[in-house]
Amino acid sequence: MEWNLKEDTRQQIQAAKEHIENELHKQIKEEVKHLYQEIEIIKNNQTIILEMKETINQIKNSIESITNRVEQVEARTSDNEDKIYHLEKTLANSERLVKNHEKNIQELWDNIKKPNLRVIGIEEGTEIQTKGMSNLLNEIITENFPEIKKETDIQIEDAYRTPSTQNHSRPTPRHIVMKISNIQNKEKILKATRERRQITFRGKPIRLTTDFSSQTLKARRSWNNVFQTLKDNGCQPRILYPAKLSFRYDNEIKIFHDKQKLKEFAARKPALQSILSKTLHEEEMKNNNQNHQ
Repeated sequence: MEWNLKEDTRQQIQAAKEHIENELHKQIKEEVKHLYQEIEIIKNNQTIILEMKETINQIKNSIESITNRVEQVEARTSDNEDKIYHLEKTLANSERLVKNHEKNIQELWDNIKKPNLRVIGIEEGTEIQTKGMSNLLNEIITENFPEIKKETDIQIEDAYRTPSTQNHSRPTPRHIVMKISNIQNKEKILKATRERRQITFRGKPIRLTTDFSSQTLKARRSWNNVFQTLKDNGCQPRILYPAKLSFRYDNEIKIFHDKQKLKEFAARKPALQSILSKTLHEEEMKNNNQNHQ
């Protein structure tokens, strides 16, 4: 009986041992399986990480390439901006030189024309009837300025119709340009002309003016609206040679070469500003519209 007890005990121990071994084997197997799974996950993650690293490297390379191209573009842009700046500066200098050149030509042309007297309204062929331009001028002076005729011997160096070719479709006669030998004599005629209400030739009205260049004539005409406004307000305006505006204000004679200077002066004089503001504004709007066309 004692033996049977020992045998049972041994069998129970053996069974417990086998059970423990089996359970341990299962646990080890499960752990190994889990470990393999983790290793596989790590391998997969490593592949993903390597792929991500490769992608990141590609992105970095792309960024470096783009950065290099941007720097190149910026460098070229900077060079182009420098070139544009120099071109704009050169253009501005060229425009200034052209304007100065045009101004010098205009002044030279005005000086050439300064002795000239322009006669407007004489019928075509009249100079043939009077047997020359000198006789025609003498007849005008005798009819309108007998005092000048008595005091001064007016001589002309040259005279001609302008334009040189007659346009028969035009109803008005061509102007006559006379070059007076003595400029002071021309000024006497013009001064006397301004003092008379009307100049005539054989009873018909004519006009005597200075022979200006087209640019100077345009500059003088640009004062027309301002001139009329000042005249309507008793400021006694005059257009001085070649294209300056003169008028009386605060018992002084003011002279302006351009409208911008006049505008700046008027801005400091409320009374004058009230007189000219509308006219100057209309002139500015007109110029802006012409520039945009």
